[in-house]
Amino acid sequence: MNPGNYNLKRNSLFLKLMLGFTIIILISFLFNALSFNFYTKNIRNEIIRYNHSNMSGTVSNYEKQFRLLEDVTTNFFYNPNVAAIDRDPTDVPAMNLLAEEFSALVSGYNNLYLHNIILYHNGFSLIVDKNGLSYTEDLFAKDYVNSQYDVSFWREQASADYHMKIFPAAWFERKNMLNKLEPLGSFFPVIVKSTLHKQFYMIALIDAAAVFENTHHSVNDNFYMIDDAGTLFYSTEQRDEKDIIHSFDLSQRFFIEGSDYYFFEKGAATGITYVNVIPTENIASQVSRMNIALIVLLAFSVLISLFISILLSYKFKHPIQRIVESLQRMNPNFQLHSKINEFNLIGSNLKTMMLTNQNIRQDLQHKTTLLQKYGYLDKVKSINYSNKDVHSLIDTSKPFYFVMYRLHLTRQFHELVYEEQKKTSYFFEFINLNMQQRFPESVTLQSEKELIFSIVFADEGSSTEPLLETLHFMKQVFEKDVDYYFLSIAVHPELRSPAQFTTAYEEAEQIIRLRQLNNQTQIITGTDIPPISYCFSPTEESQFAAHLQAGKEADMLELIERMTDHLHKHHAPAHFFKQFANEAVSKILVGLSAQQIDISELQSEFFPYEQIKEIVTLEQYIDFFRQLIGRAAALANARITNQDPIVTFILNYFQQHYSEEIYLEMVADRLNITTSYMCKYIKQKTGKTFGSLLDEIRINKAKELLEADDCKIQEIAAQVGYQNANSFTRMFRRLTGVTPGEYRRDPHKT
Repeated sequence: MNPGNYNLKRNSLFLKLMLGFTIIILISFLFNALSFNFYTKNIRNEIIRYNHSNMSGTVSNYEKQFRLLEDVTTNFFYNPNVAAIDRDPTDVPAMNLLAEEFSALVSGYNNLYLHNIILYHNGFSLIVDKNGLSYTEDLFAKDYVNSQYDVSFWREQASADYHMKIFPAAWFERKNMLNKLEPLGSFFPVIVKSTLHKQFYMIALIDAAAVFENTHHSVNDNFYMIDDAGTLFYSTEQRDEKDIIHSFDLSQRFFIEGSDYYFFEKGAATGITYVNVIPTENIASQVSRMNIALIVLLAFSVLISLFISILLSYKFKHPIQRIVESLQRMNPNFQLHSKINEFNLIGSNLKTMMLTNQNIRQDLQHKTTLLQKYGYLDKVKSINYSNKDVHSLIDTSKPFYFVMYRLHLTRQFHELVYEEQKKTSYFFEFINLNMQQRFPESVTLQSEKELIFSIVFADEGSSTEPLLETLHFMKQVFEKDVDYYFLSIAVHPELRSPAQFTTAYEEAEQIIRLRQLNNQTQIITGTDIPPISYCFSPTEESQFAAHLQAGKEADMLELIERMTDHLHKHHAPAHFFKQFANEAVSKILVGLSAQQIDISELQSEFFPYEQIKEIVTLEQYIDFFRQLIGRAAALANARITNQDPIVTFILNYFQQHYSEEIYLEMVADRLNITTSYMCKYIKQKTGKTFGSLLDEIRINKAKELLEADDCKIQEIAAQVGYQNANSFTRMFRRLTGVTPGEYRRDPHKT
């Protein structure tokens, strides 16, 4: 057939190709034209729907937040401690218990975004917040300073008639030790009242920025809140009152002012109007540029398509006919010469299709292996996400041994340059290679950054010796670089049934935790956790706290070393040492904080919790504790040097008169202060109550008498100030964990 006659043949490939290209061009043109028209008309409506939906979500979240706060605060009016304070405004124990509940609420319920909650009593100077008892003048003139919400404002609210009222957010400050103001934050003051207790009301300070961050939904943070009177409740930007739009037609959902969209909605419960401002300049300019680009692209694509369709129609027919003829004859030796490189490439590749098919099978086999490994990972982690086709690739009919490897990198490893780290990080490849060589059907996977596991299939009744030999060989290799890393290798000695993939993984994680305290690679086969305690006994805990308060470094070290020696002698796992170290650090930090000692230096320079993560030997733990306790004792001794005169007088009085009856009023009269002030002062300075300090001194004296002579329990109780032997026994057991008789028989039992 002559190429010059293509256009004369009605059924020629040229005409069919040309017609097909023309139809495709027309369809493409119509589709793009309609899409462009639809896009231009509907983009504004999409913007409005999207932002209106975001505005509704924001309003719903804010209203839900305020309703939740109302429910929580209202419940406090039914609290027995509140009822006790209503009956007796000087009931200090009830106030302290209520303060603890406030503190737990603020710290434990992050979704309330509470900064503080306060019980305000009208006509009584003491008020309760999360930090304990305070005077009204001190709290609102020192801790929460704001000219709008001063002391007189809170007194005026006592006579106002409402159940709940939300006030505009304001910036609060507090006075530091140098009597200088420092920023505290922006809070919504919320007051909740109840007819049950008309003498006081609840004040909640809500973190305005946190509420906004967690409840606001929009692509733009230009947001403010106002009420019907035009009062600005909250704004994300500094705004002038005259620039704020106050009047809104609530039948509408938005309006355009200047170059901005204003989306708004009024809260049904609070009556507050929420406004989100979306600028339109950027959207308009982007739409305009996109329109121009689409028009140019559409016109250019039509012209190019027409040109290419004509050219390709001429070029396609002859090569395609030759290829079809060759495929029909199954003759890979034909010669095809075309000016189109792709046709020449197709012709040459027909000769190698069988070889390519073989490569494809190999590639599919590799991908199948990857999917198989993914299926095993899914099985041991009990994810149950993979589909049935992936699960069908894994073998769930054979018993297996399960081995887990946890990698521990030393500080020296992390100090290596990146290229050196790469050279020492091929752990997975090494483990996989060794397991495949010895056990061809095994599967090795990496489930976490530093966690690898192997599934080693075996026959029923097979020995674990080959597996252990392979693990010991790898252990010898790993120990050559002990300065940089070491491994914990957990292997369960029993052959697992096919249905126990997840159980084997979880038990291996438990076995890993049984590694001993050293910096060597360990193969762990045991499964029993040693029945020993890694915590102080109640008596040791009390002694440790007393030594810390007194700054007795040697006595604290003795208790710590006694415990570490106990763990070491009983071959406790490294995990026990780590938990004990974390507990000791926590007790030291809490003890120092209770003494009003600044622990920021100890945390910022010594980093105790971070150091514990890197300790791997007993010597390192001992050195760590010596440094930590030395620093803590220095801080405690520094405080003792500047000892408080009131606390010193009270403790000295207890030491001299512990055998007598001691009353709050008696000690307060000697100091010429009120009992309520003295209780608050003792709690603030020592972290303990008047009674708990006295009981500690009496029980410590009783322990000395129990060790020194054989007096009867009743006599010793009377000597240390307890008229009732049962009361003495209960208090002794509460502070030491044992009865007086048990302590006399074995003082070290505590």
